[in-house]
Amino acid sequence: MSTSESIDRGSVVGRRISVLLGGGLLAALAAGCSSGVASLSVQSPAASTSSSGSADPSTAPASSPGSATSSVPPQSTAAATQPLPAGTRRNLPAGVFYLLAGRGLASLNLWQVTVGGRERQLTHNRRGSGIDAFDASAAGIILADGSSSGDDLARLTPQGPSLLRKTGGQLALLRGSSPDIRDDGMIGYVTPPSQSGSRTGGYFEIWTRRSFSGRGTVLLKQRHPLAGPVFGPHGQIAVEGWGGAGQKPSVLIYSGSGVRRLLTGINAIPSLVAWGEHAPALALAFPAHAAELLYLNGHRQLLPPGWQPLTWNPAGTELLMQSARALGIWSMSSPGRVTRIGPSTPGVQILQADWLTTKAPL
Repeated sequence: MSTSESIDRGSVVGRRISVLLGGGLLAALAAGCSSGVASLSVQSPAASTSSSGSADPSTAPASSPGSATSSVPPQSTAAATQPLPAGTRRNLPAGVFYLLAGRGLASLNLWQVTVGGRERQLTHNRRGSGIDAFDASAAGIILADGSSSGDDLARLTPQGPSLLRKTGGQLALLRGSSPDIRDDGMIGYVTPPSQSGSRTGGYFEIWTRRSFSGRGTVLLKQRHPLAGPVFGPHGQIAVEGWGGAGQKPSVLIYSGSGVRRLLTGINAIPSLVAWGEHAPALALAFPAHAAELLYLNGHRQLLPPGWQPLTWNPAGTELLMQSARALGIWSMSSPGRVTRIGPSTPGVQILQADWLTTKAPL
């Protein structure tokens, strides 16, 4: 089903589903929970493993017409907290890394790490008005900016987040959560149910747009929770969701030939689905459960215990993984182990990550 974007989503779009998961996960981590835990995009388990499987002891285009620039004032330099120590940054594999990180869900900002471990903070939202989600690709960076009463979609520019607006002459800001962006510029996002009593009803809706300024279409809507869409190989789109009481969470795969439903191995909605143009499978992170790979033929493969996936590398051969206190690399060539990169900054949560070959354009 595909309908043109023509409705006002109401004045408030709530934080994405994964944030609701994340609050409980951070509490579990603080309490010393020893099971595998993932937050928002990924909050790590409280016990991590080294590459041998033992416990880890350390355990620039201008803003488009009709757009607006986020007015959230920057934090002071002293208040900004780097997500990774210098040694860990220098040990990262080749590529450019984007990390959504902060000291809690209310203070998330986007960071970039390039060759040699050079780190740069890309957004400077204040506590309580952070970036709730993002995605980066060869076409740019899209943000779910929480500086207002809900999430506004924004394009990251050299001047900061440039808020997107609806098409067709409408001046309303574009509300949405859990955005994803493909290398060709197509974006996807989810809108939770609108305000009570509005004409749109209590539906979660998955939207796609051909570009930052393109017209939107609805891919899917339902009353039960849906998380944002994730782009995969050959133009496919994955949507994770829950069908209601008595039904296991599943992942819907949209392609030119139709829709398929794949069941996960866990009776819980994944807190992150990592996919990509060259990824061989969907990497699923779960709150309080082991992570797994879900292949399009329905085959499931558990990932090493104590680690949760963050993102695939551009070639689709390795996963950036996270434990409670460290980052690591999982490889298709050595599926039974995770090679430790180095520790993460104590007290800082990395909730999302992207791994690109070169910098995303701003």
